[in-house]
Amino acid sequence: FFLFFVSRQRKMSNPSVMDVGTQSPGFREWASQRWASPGCEMVTVRYHGFKDLSTARNAGVPSPEFTCLGNKWRLRVFPGGYHSNSNEDMVGFNLYNLSDESIKISFGFCVRDSNGQEVAKKYSLVPKIFGPKPPVNEGTGYGFPNYINRSILMNFLVEGALIVNVRMQMTEPPKAPTVAFIPKNPFFKIMSSLSMNEDSSDIVFIVGDDEARDTAKTKAEISPATFYAHSFILKRCASQLEELCGSGGKDSSVFINDVRPDIFRHMLHYIYGGELAGSYLKANAKEIIDAADKYGISSLKLEAEASLVNATTISVENMMDHLLYADSKNCAHLKEAVMDFIVENKFDILQKVSFKDAPGTMISDVLAAVARVEPKPINDKGSDEDQLSVMRIADLRERVHLKGLDVDGSRETLIAALKGKPMDWSMNV
Repeated sequence: FFLFFVSRQRKMSNPSVMDVGTQSPGFREWASQRWASPGCEMVTVRYHGFKDLSTARNAGVPSPEFTCLGNKWRLRVFPGGYHSNSNEDMVGFNLYNLSDESIKISFGFCVRDSNGQEVAKKYSLVPKIFGPKPPVNEGTGYGFPNYINRSILMNFLVEGALIVNVRMQMTEPPKAPTVAFIPKNPFFKIMSSLSMNEDSSDIVFIVGDDEARDTAKTKAEISPATFYAHSFILKRCASQLEELCGSGGKDSSVFINDVRPDIFRHMLHYIYGGELAGSYLKANAKEIIDAADKYGISSLKLEAEASLVNATTISVENMMDHLLYADSKNCAHLKEAVMDFIVENKFDILQKVSFKDAPGTMISDVLAAVARVEPKPINDKGSDEDQLSVMRIADLRERVHLKGLDVDGSRETLIAALKGKPMDWSMNV
């Protein structure tokens, strides 16, 4: 039972009062009192015009949101009862926790008359655990489906208003969690430290020459640089890069002449478990795509491609350049973005753009984009193959990834992988 219902009750000023509906002209509030003991709080909810509220079963009337014991709450009164739990002509009350944290409390409801006297009250016999609010509704509340007979309750209205005190008491003081220091798994830090470790490495790269000057922004980006790596790591993470190294070891350096040193350094950092800053990805997306595509680092290529798509505004003037680049590098996500633009702006594009240099596989990508925006008959769910043919690239890649396969490649490559069929690679030439 509640501490605030025993004889050692004490009054507290400024009670919380919530109004539902509009006060009648003759409504007069009696001197309200808030009864409490340590850990107890009370809120008064006034349902004005109670007799006019719907008496349909389960027609709950919500109070405004209020705060008690640090959590947010809502009271619902059911003038006609709720569900099958209420007997005929019985009024029910239910209390709901609207916070993201669960809480264990004792609670009760008390109805007062025009003199401020308690005329009907019920309290929970055992504490209840109110779970956190679910994302879509108020969740499961606790209360009393048979609180009081409606005809009796009508005698206690105050100028047509039902006055309800909601009382709560914390049954267990919240326990402060023990804070423990847990260091992060050191694997990535160890891996990162191996990058550029000359003593343990067995591969030497010398990167950069005059061919990189066209795209370089600073002197540091074009100066040849030496990088150290490990064949067993490259074999698992960048097999095409590892194949360049042969079995020469440190005595025979591998020269890379088509990648800027800073791009290669970031690529190597990624291979060893590091991450690239978003600003760097955005500023160097195409160079990273080119290098990752050439050396078989699919995940880095896709990350740079996503950054390129997010930072690119496709227009009638540049759409063909983006389409041809996407096709040459098998950037299916970028190509899909161009297809979406074509479908959305088809009339303007037909008048201004020539498709004589368009990729031969473009027609299937356009049809997929059109099919995604066309309404389908309600009962037409389509076959699995139909769904794959119009599915977004992101969804196709996710499914391919779940099968443990390489997520790089064109739409046709991804669909063929999901169907378990060999790919006609001439389509990607």
